[in-house]
Amino acid sequence: MEASLEPIDTFEIAERFRGPPDSGNGGYTCGLIARHMDGPARVVLRTPPPLDRPIRTVRDGDGVSAFAGDTLVGKAVPAEVKIDLPPIPDADGLAAARRTYLDEAGHHAIPGCFVCGPKRSPDEALCLFTGPVPGSRVNADVWTPDEGYAGEDGLARPEFIWAALDCPTAFALRHGDTKLCLLGSLTAEIYRRPAPGETLIAMAWKQRVDGRKNYADGALVDASGKVIAAANAVWIELTDPDLIASIRAGA
Repeated sequence: MEASLEPIDTFEIAERFRGPPDSGNGGYTCGLIARHMDGPARVVLRTPPPLDRPIRTVRDGDGVSAFAGDTLVGKAVPAEVKIDLPPIPDADGLAAARRTYLDEAGHHAIPGCFVCGPKRSPDEALCLFTGPVPGSRVNADVWTPDEGYAGEDGLARPEFIWAALDCPTAFALRHGDTKLCLLGSLTAEIYRRPAPGETLIAMAWKQRVDGRKNYADGALVDASGKVIAAANAVWIELTDPDLIASIRAGA
């Protein structure tokens, strides 16, 4: 290891926190890497985060890099989050969005995902089912953090907040089952960590498409309508038919 890379710690991603069948959920992984950053950060994922393997984090200049063996998993750098919040969905819109999501769950490409997988249960996954809000460009659902996601201070740990900001931005692209994208980078800022049992709205909306890069923004909003966390996401469209087939087959 180069002298400039200062060791920080080592973590493992348990199979429970998977995204695709054989790798960690992207947002959860980004949150684990970014927890050593002071302030908002952008995490770029360089390879699918491996499950049940030691991943070491090191201080790398003004950022943090994470390695599984000699393979770079991802790197966090200081960044700025910018969003233009659309109208917040009301209760009827949220209920309709969830119904639509679950009605289309049979087409879900990664149904075992820790954040958005319809095959997962609320006692061991986030189960954020962010369907399209009628008459809106927003996809949204309600999220109530469980006590099991709290840190020593009693508030939701950052990695779960990053996770809750992740998958909703993918569904806001509204590709359905016509395209399969994986998270390329996630830029997030947490303004306030919620307490377990607090009712939040996880909402996201599409920005633009540039070739294989798909851009979307997201936010967690509390009961007063205040944004407590926000994110800018870049999703990369997969074009390798063998990779696409292996992900769908393993899901």
